[in-house]
Amino acid sequence: MARPNKRGEGPFVAYALVIGLGLGIFIYVYRFLAHPVGSHVSLEKKGQALALEIQSWAQQSGLSTPDALKQLGVGVGSCLQDEEDAIVLVPSYGQPDPELNGVLLQTADEKREVMIALANGVMICKNTTICWWNGGNILHTWLEMIARHGINNLVVGVLDDETWEYMDVHFPNVVKFRPKSHIPSSQLDTHPANRVSTLKYGLIKDILQMGYHALVTDMDLVFLDNPFNHLYRDSDIESQTDGFSNMAYGQFDSIHDKTMGWGAGGLFSKIFTLNVGCLYVRSTPKSIDLMNKVNHRLLHEKGWDQQVFNEEVFFLTHGDVRKAQVSVRVMDYLQFANSKTFFRSERHHFFPGHTATMQPLMVHMNYHPDKHDRMLCIMARYFQGQLDACDKLPGGSEKGT
Repeated sequence: MARPNKRGEGPFVAYALVIGLGLGIFIYVYRFLAHPVGSHVSLEKKGQALALEIQSWAQQSGLSTPDALKQLGVGVGSCLQDEEDAIVLVPSYGQPDPELNGVLLQTADEKREVMIALANGVMICKNTTICWWNGGNILHTWLEMIARHGINNLVVGVLDDETWEYMDVHFPNVVKFRPKSHIPSSQLDTHPANRVSTLKYGLIKDILQMGYHALVTDMDLVFLDNPFNHLYRDSDIESQTDGFSNMAYGQFDSIHDKTMGWGAGGLFSKIFTLNVGCLYVRSTPKSIDLMNKVNHRLLHEKGWDQQVFNEEVFFLTHGDVRKAQVSVRVMDYLQFANSKTFFRSERHHFFPGHTATMQPLMVHMNYHPDKHDRMLCIMARYFQGQLDACDKLPGGSEKGT
């Protein structure tokens, strides 16, 4: 015969489970932080049983997984993974900005995805001596393009008062915030675009740690459709390439050292850099580790952020050097096209406009200095039907190229 429950025994058991789970999580995270070297490699395996236990308790308590995590006091060190609401515990690299968290709660779509861009007064280009793309209000043009596609999960990190006031007047419905980070002293004498771009990685790290996935974008590009409709979401990072041929996906090449005789041959790989101006990053332990590594290097050493990023993505772990070991998907270089692909190397696919055989999903003006003029011609051609709008622009940056 079953023993009848005593008054209050049910709630007591529930509280005991919560306390026990909370203590277990604390011990787990403490052990991880105390032994960080190599811990990411086995992080998913170590956390799997605990994750399942939390999910089971959430279901029994009638709570969603995020609400259960909040009750257990697990936030910064957790990532919510995709549609199945699975949990993977990840390390915390500091407390993310609560203001940013509120902005993301307001803006992210049902997949917990956001589009992130950074902007300052240079993008408005009232003073043509400080904008290096031959003039033109890139901020205004880009935000008009975003509005055309109905992209509602955009967040703009605004870096100065001029840009904040401009957006208040012209784009009051665009969600914006002021990042708390500042350009590191190690980058102060680098190119202006690089100085701004160095701020991306700490920001992305914070976004990923809060369980959101981010599509990070520059503003010198034109989407011809909503890019979120064309992502695969099967890798830690999914990025546009600087490549303009199949070398974008990797190739083997060879050397022949005659002094070696029989062993003269050798193979090596070649691949174009990923372009961080159109980069989708999923919230995974490895992608957070990647962003932390890149951010740490840029805080302490002078360098082009995109080169540092690619070194951390593609260079191999060896000896005591441990890379993030992220999985990578390269976006189709004919679809998410850079401006060299569109205007030069694959021009026969896209020109003349009246007889083009292919249409990209995006054109990024990263290979050309007359960025705004080329953005306008792309929009005139594909949005307004002026099929010859880009035909007279040269393939390179000078006439006759």
